[in-house]
Amino acid sequence: MINPLLPDPRRLSDRCLALAGMLRAALEVQEVARRGRSDNHLLLLSIQSILAIDARDSVTAVAGLEGLQRPLQALCPLLHRGPGQADEAEILRYTLSLAKLSGRLLRNQKALGRVQRGIEQARRQVDHFGELLHPSVLAGLADTYAEGIGTLSPRIIVSGESRFLTRDEDTTRIRTLLLGGIRAGVLWRQSGGKIWTTLLERQKLCECSRDYLRQLPGHG
Repeated sequence: MINPLLPDPRRLSDRCLALAGMLRAALEVQEVARRGRSDNHLLLLSIQSILAIDARDSVTAVAGLEGLQRPLQALCPLLHRGPGQADEAEILRYTLSLAKLSGRLLRNQKALGRVQRGIEQARRQVDHFGELLHPSVLAGLADTYAEGIGTLSPRIIVSGESRFLTRDEDTTRIRTLLLGGIRAGVLWRQSGGKIWTTLLERQKLCECSRDYLRQLPGHG
């Protein structure tokens, strides 16, 4: 019998992908906040993930493996040696905050309802405009994060250049990316993820991340 106090080993691959999804959000938020740039393709994948609330498998829930190469590569070093530099410490802080907030979201019916309504609205907007990266879709998802997640604690304090943190376009991107990280965090929680047990299974998570990387082009 599986120990109910420990994560279900059958869901390890789900937790691995979900951790990579949270890392992807953290890495992209750092890029926007510090350098004022982000990968539009990764932002698009993040939105696909947010909208996939009825996904039947974890790969679909994170919008495929394609956009997870960098976070899958970063996962094992972070789990084994921790943050070695200030950049990595910031990434870890964002990821831990996403993990905590995801658990609090699932326990807060009011906030959860607001997020679900926002996602449904975004789906209708995508149908109407025919574009995932339409400004109205991005603005709606950013508002969903601010009104649904921003009311919870601990609030994620994003560090970076003030010229980017105060620019509406960048603020919208950051909030949308963070909502994508929350989506991954919810998957992680639903698959048995707990902060205190992640280090206990870090070797298996590392093996899992390498298995996924081998499925990507050029990593066979």
